[in-house]
Amino acid sequence: MNPSTKTRAPRESGPANSLRVSVARIYRALRVNSDWSITPSQGSALARIEQCEPVRLGVLAHLEGVSAASMSRIVESLEAQGIVVRIPDPLDGRVSMVKISAAGKKLISEYRAASTRAIESALSTLSHDEKSSLREALPILEKLSQILQVGVTNHSP
Repeated sequence: MNPSTKTRAPRESGPANSLRVSVARIYRALRVNSDWSITPSQGSALARIEQCEPVRLGVLAHLEGVSAASMSRIVESLEAQGIVVRIPDPLDGRVSMVKISAAGKKLISEYRAASTRAIESALSTLSHDEKSSLREALPILEKLSQILQVGVTNHSP
């Protein structure tokens, strides 16, 4: 991270702020319009577990940028709901790893399908030119997502 970015206050206007607000509103609308029965923190951890499974809790905490204790509580709540399961680490039996259960896979699949339907419905209200502009912007948004993910991973506690 650039040292000057830490001390400089973010601008309240401009493309970065507009993008942040738009992404937050889209995310919130998708959550409100779904039957997602878990918290945002649990959802984020679940998506990360799916991406990395099986994964050690310490690694998961690092990737999510939270303390090991916080991640342990998140995983315990997911485990209590039957969404994830712990398995012994084949390299160190004292350590457990986490993976998604069949119920967790079903939950993710249903959430993604509902979110995709909601986005498709919203996209259907856009003009041809708006859809075209959005299609052109998608690779840039994906690149931005990757840059931000690397930044979070490199600067997390």
